[in-house]
Amino acid sequence: MNRAPTGSTQRYARPMPDPFAAPGIVLGVASLVLGAGMTEERAEQVVRAAVQSGAVAIDTARAYAALEDDAVGERLALGARESRAGIPIITKAGHFRAGISSWDADGSAARLRHDALRSLEVLGEPPALLLLHRTDRVDDVVESVRALAELRDQGFAVRIGLSNASLEVLERVQSIARIDAVENRLGLAVDAFDEYRYCRDRGIDFLAYAPFGGPHAAPLATRVPRVAAVAASRGVSAHRVALAAMLDALPGCWPIVGPRRVESAVDSIVATQYDVDDELRQAFADDLRSRDVPLPQFA
Repeated sequence: MNRAPTGSTQRYARPMPDPFAAPGIVLGVASLVLGAGMTEERAEQVVRAAVQSGAVAIDTARAYAALEDDAVGERLALGARESRAGIPIITKAGHFRAGISSWDADGSAARLRHDALRSLEVLGEPPALLLLHRTDRVDDVVESVRALAELRDQGFAVRIGLSNASLEVLERVQSIARIDAVENRLGLAVDAFDEYRYCRDRGIDFLAYAPFGGPHAAPLATRVPRVAAVAASRGVSAHRVALAAMLDALPGCWPIVGPRRVESAVDSIVATQYDVDDELRQAFADDLRSRDVPLPQFA
């Protein structure tokens, strides 16, 4: 593997595929690593099914780890390449496991370089996208962004970005360095579209994690009942139809799904193949509007 020693200024110029060249769905592996009862074999089966069904990229992080192994998540992501060579891998730095049920955040330049080099060691090449994981918990986000930009300039990441970043933070760092992507929570009929709108206006790719609201959210069908009704009438799952409508309504947004079962992985990923018509578009817009989370409009 290509490991650069800590402090190295070696540059990597290997061309990488662009995971965001076309609309698609990203597979997140957090629940496959950190979820209770998950086995390595089952996690690998979910990843393989998602990749074979058309996932455009794999999303992992330094924090998706075991106490005795800080690279579980990245190795799981790397295993996706057994099903599709070159599938882009997104990873995150500055957030790491500190105990059985505790994590710590450190956005310092030294820590980000340490994490980036560790990712390079595990993946064998620079990640397609390197994100500051807990932007909301770092002491000096300006220092963090400058460090990420330096890592990109030196070739230790093809693209850089922020995760869990507020509008205030995005506005503060816009003059510091070019941000290629933002990964924030965007639960349908739960979260506002403010950060997505900001990124869309500026040509920044937006990755939306927890599109179904996360493990503690109310069932999707209760939050988007009109979409669920359309899905039921067509014999398709509400999750697949909602993802298809989301891709159609939010250009420049890539949902990140975190299934724990092969069947769920396939059902979500193939949403890219579902034809969205005016009936579904209207149902999706009406559901969100009814919960005071209207879709942003673009000219």
